Amino acid sequence: MSGNNYSKISLISHASILIESDNTKILTDPWFFGTAFNDGWELDPRPNLDAIKKSISDVDIIWISHEHPDHLHFPTLKWLSENLTKKVSIYFQKNNSMKVFEALRRLGYENFVEMPHMKIIKVTNRIKLACYAHRQLDSSLAVFIDDNFWLLNINDTELNHKDTSLITKHLGNPNVIYNQFSIAGSTGIETDLESDSINVLNKMVDHHKELDAKLTVPFASYIRFARSDNIHINKYANSPLKVQKKFSDENLNLCLQSYNSKSLMWENPNDLPVNIDEVNNVSEQCFNKNLSDKEDNFSYESLDRKTVKELVENKLNVWKSATNSFFWRFLKLGTLKFSVSDWDNEVWECNFQNGTFRKNDSNDEADIIILSQPLGYAFQMPFGIQTLGVSGRYKFSHNHINVPSTWKKIRIISSLYNAEIYISFKSLTSIKTLKWIWERRMGLFSQIIQQVKRFLNS
Repeated sequence: MSGNNYSKISLISHASILIESDNTKILTDPWFFGTAFNDGWELDPRPNLDAIKKSISDVDIIWISHEHPDHLHFPTLKWLSENLTKKVSIYFQKNNSMKVFEALRRLGYENFVEMPHMKIIKVTNRIKLACYAHRQLDSSLAVFIDDNFWLLNINDTELNHKDTSLITKHLGNPNVIYNQFSIAGSTGIETDLESDSINVLNKMVDHHKELDAKLTVPFASYIRFARSDNIHINKYANSPLKVQKKFSDENLNLCLQSYNSKSLMWENPNDLPVNIDEVNNVSEQCFNKNLSDKEDNFSYESLDRKTVKELVENKLNVWKSATNSFFWRFLKLGTLKFSVSDWDNEVWECNFQNGTFRKNDSNDEADIIILSQPLGYAFQMPFGIQTLGVSGRYKFSHNHINVPSTWKKIRIISSLYNAEIYISFKSLTSIKTLKWIWERRMGLFSQIIQQVKRFLNS
């Protein structure tokens, strides 16, 4: 059988894989250069852009899992729009907003496909795709060959037991899983990081067992925390070799795949790859090389006090105006004090209930230690608060062993707001929101319970 008749998966960069089958090329979550999350993440290792250009020029489909910039990376997507030889189709989960498609249209893309939750979509006579949406943000991609469930690209999706049960019930058992293998941010409590790292490995094992997969390939964690205010997180990161040992201890099949290895190749979508040992061995040698620590030559920007004050207060007023006034009071949002490192460690108090941000001269101990730029960015950008958590460019002071409830509530409000889900009677009873809830009904309730438990335990 010629190589063209094989189904192939190549690791391109971080969470980006190139899927090839039935003369169709599907590229996922392209991020090939630059930084993400307010310059807090860098690709590590960095992929070869010239080699990528050759392999992806004739891509048919780009699938984007969610709106985080290491998956929806606009500079990379702009570069792709200028270097592709075909009119590519963008596949993205169906939700209650068209803003992703609208943004990509401005970059020159023309063809868009909405993927309803768990609905199987025919691509060719042999290839079908399905999307498993998770809460208001994440999604996983299912790929079928001749009606065989070949691949589940989980990436960042925090599938719980109910999710995996629904996937197996309605879609089947995937042959191979591509899954995130390391931590992707910080709660701000450094003592949480070690257990977070262990939990990621346990999650990978649970997914493999619950989905009854034949193989797991670790990916979507090829990054480094790259700034002086988050570089401490790197010592808690899982290496591919650590993942390999975990799966070996559990007697589960895992294949390492590096940028430098060949594509994994399947002759039969129900079997293991025909070249699994070769790819694993090449990748193992690659990951055994010690990577030297990189210097931080980043040019840090400092924002003035007036600018940050306006950004914080404007965003609080936006959230407050979009939220039912009774519910806003019911939330009992308190105050948090920020020690701003590049303002001579001045302490500024944010009153989330009243929507004010003012200097505190009482010498009270701060809750959060942060630089002015990530503080301003958190309240300026649509995913600012989430970016702060994922970038890890802040810390809670030593007097906090848990994340303050006010901060957890603000993270929820901002995340829902970004998804155009507003906590008001008018919004929650709108046709658009009710339709979204109905379309996500399978799995949504358990995902909400999952988040509530996390809220109470963190």
